[in-house]
Amino acid sequence: MTAEQIIKKARSYLGTKDDGNNDVIFNTEYYGQHVHGDYYPWCVVFIWYIFKKLGAAALFCLGKKVASCGVVMSVMAAQKRKWSETPKPGDLVIFDFSGNHTAHTHIGLVTEVINSTSFKTIEGNTSNTNYTNGGYVLEQTRYNRQVNCFIRPEYEENKKKTATLIEDGAIYRLAYKDPVGKSSKCLKKLKKGAKVQLLEDDGYGWSKVKSGNFTGWIMNKHLDDKGLSAFHTYKLKGDVLAQPVSNNKLGKDVKLFGGTTVTLISEIESGTYKGMTYIGVGNKRYYL
Repeated sequence: MTAEQIIKKARSYLGTKDDGNNDVIFNTEYYGQHVHGDYYPWCVVFIWYIFKKLGAAALFCLGKKVASCGVVMSVMAAQKRKWSETPKPGDLVIFDFSGNHTAHTHIGLVTEVINSTSFKTIEGNTSNTNYTNGGYVLEQTRYNRQVNCFIRPEYEENKKKTATLIEDGAIYRLAYKDPVGKSSKCLKKLKKGAKVQLLEDDGYGWSKVKSGNFTGWIMNKHLDDKGLSAFHTYKLKGDVLAQPVSNNKLGKDVKLFGGTTVTLISEIESGTYKGMTYIGVGNKRYYL
């Protein structure tokens, strides 16, 4: 089972609502009869239902019938599933809307990473006014500050597999290319047709790979695996000044106008240009 299959199944239930007081098809399946009342919240039951209907119940809490976020955390921890502070599509996300990152009041399924601070989910028993008991299956935009943790089920793509380069590429020390500050060293250049072992997709268009004795990050656009993430795009909210990159050198500031669609290649996390963003506009590259 892949993350994409789980997300597709969850998406098929968008708009489903309970008939009031938690009477909903997911609870009926879980309890074997119609139930209603405050004792039957169903955000976890919705996730359980999705995995069960796809024949992948074992990926969610070892197939146990679980209706509590706290129990999900305990069972998945005992299963030694990967916990993370950053999301990837297909992750389970346990929320603490207080911002303390300690409580476990709600669960969702990550569908898309927007940027380094926000992501999209599909959630059961939510709404725009009541996040944790809203009665609907909805797609929501959430923020890292609202999260206790992300948990990764053992999807098929978590297991060892290889990808082939469809064009020349390179493996870098970090999950971004910093051509001017050179904070991300090029570890190994690869030719079209070379094979790499896939280790991790960061959700932003880069994957951690292994080639021979080298382990590092490569742009997913170089690889033939269609299930890997792509660079994210967004529109500038207003006019900004950006520095063009040409021949690994920075040029004079130019204005990019509000509404321009840009491609997020990386957010530079260390080195000379720490805190800046490396973007693309068409075939041109900029530091922002």
